[in-house]
Amino acid sequence: MTKALELAQILLGCLEAELQAPHPWPVPSERVMLRAGEQVIPLLSSAGEDECCLGLGYVRNAGLSSVRDVNDRLASRCFERERVLALELGVYRCMPTPNADAIVSSAQWDALAQKLDADYGAMEKAVCCAFDDPTDQLGIGPVAVGLYEPIGPDANCLGGRMTVNIVMEACC
Repeated sequence: MTKALELAQILLGCLEAELQAPHPWPVPSERVMLRAGEQVIPLLSSAGEDECCLGLGYVRNAGLSSVRDVNDRLASRCFERERVLALELGVYRCMPTPNADAIVSSAQWDALAQKLDADYGAMEKAVCCAFDDPTDQLGIGPVAVGLYEPIGPDANCLGGRMTVNIVMEACC
């Protein structure tokens, strides 16, 4: 297993824990998972199961890059092993769906905004849980939380995602 996947799994375990009770709107443990690909798109099954309405929490590898520029005079064999791992974590929820003859009420929008805010709080706590490493057992460098941004609406999904950038060493 690579260091990147190891760190993603640590973050996933913390996100799963934070999305459980006492979270006011828990996401079932089996709906918190590692995802792969350029982006996460919630799925809809032919049987009508909807990942958004079931709740979806995820962590994915959003990219790896070098810490140093190739022309950096300080770049040496040691520095060439440094990487910045970008992990993305996010949570999707179902948009409120009124009857065909109505529109979404302000109370329904307020409730969804509160869910998304609680999910954002869970993501922040998950990052602290995963990477608060005062004894350096993880063997990583600095960790920086990137942008939090809303997702959607897309079909019947709304949510939020954030990135975490971690300086780490790659095996060479």
